[in-house]
Amino acid sequence: MNKIEGEQKQITIWWWNLGTKTLDFKGSYKEFFASKNIKVSKIKHPSVKDVSGYRFKIKPQYICRLDCFDSDYINNANNAMLIYLTLLGDKTVFHDGYGRVYKINWR
Repeated sequence: MNKIEGEQKQITIWWWNLGTKTLDFKGSYKEFFASKNIKVSKIKHPSVKDVSGYRFKIKPQYICRLDCFDSDYINNANNAMLIYLTLLGDKTVFHDGYGRVYKINWR
C-alpha cells in the first residue's frame, strides 16, 4: 500500500490511567503523526539505490529515528507507532489500519 492510501486508514488507541480505560486517539495515521510531532520522510537505501523507504523521527522525550524499507506503508507506520507507544510506558491497546490489535506494555 502506498503512503497516500495508508495515511488515510483509521486507527484507534486506548490506554489505561489508574485502571480506567481512556480513548487516547481515533483518526488516521496522518492525524496521529501530526498530533504527536512524528515526522515522516521518504529516503533511499544506503547501499541499494533502487530501494526506497520511510524515515520516522519520533520525539516523546528524546529523538528516536526509525528507517523502514518495507513496501507496505502501514507496516512501517505500525512499527513507528509501536515504538512510540512502548516508549511512553503506559498500558495501551492499538487497533491498526488492517484491523489487527496490538497490546503494548501488558504483563
